[in-house]
Amino acid sequence: DIVKLISECIENAGISSNRHNVIYNGLPEINVFADEEKITLVLTNLISNAQKYTPAGGEINITCELIGERVLIKIKDNGIGISLNDQRNMFQKFFRVENEQTKFIPGFGIGLYLSSTIVKLHKSQLQVESEIGKGSAFHFSLSLS
Repeated sequence: DIVKLISECIENAGISSNRHNVIYNGLPEINVFADEEKITLVLTNLISNAQKYTPAGGEINITCELIGERVLIKIKDNGIGISLNDQRNMFQKFFRVENEQTKFIPGFGIGLYLSSTIVKLHKSQLQVESEIGKGSAFHFSLSLS
């Protein structure tokens, strides 16, 4: 059940940081064909990134919806956002956005690369929609089981 997995990741994120309001809005339960451990890693990374790049008190919305034979999972924040130029390189190994707002945020630039690779192995693609100052949304889909 992907919703149970999402709930566990949200709970763990709340334990590590209670500076954000993390909201789940979507299906009550649905089974998908996925490697639970690997998708947990993807969800944890995307939620962690949303926490890192969203100011305290910000909101992180997670949605899960059925589209045909796939389940679309989206993690959206109202953080600092990502330029179109940086979005083009987002999923490359060791890539990090370098600017005044991100220079003190820790990371190695492998989380999104790893997440993207895992999602590809699940026959999907990790995608980003973002605008500077308005936040980011990362999404991918999984097959129904």
